[in-house]
Amino acid sequence: MTAERLPCPCCGSRVLSEAGAYEICEACNWEDDPVQAADPRYAGGANEMSLDQARRRWRERAE
Repeated sequence: MTAERLPCPCCGSRVLSEAGAYEICEACNWEDDPVQAADPRYAGGANEMSLDQARRRWRERAE
């Protein structure tokens, strides 16, 4: 039985095996940083841009 995947905090694709484990999303290349998940406006850490900025960029590309 395969464990259910968790959604990427950036794009929502269900690709993560564990929350906050610094996995990289196969769909949008976001690195799941628990610091940025707790503070989506924080730019830096595992990702150059903030989670809020990355979400906006992802939505703009999808349109």
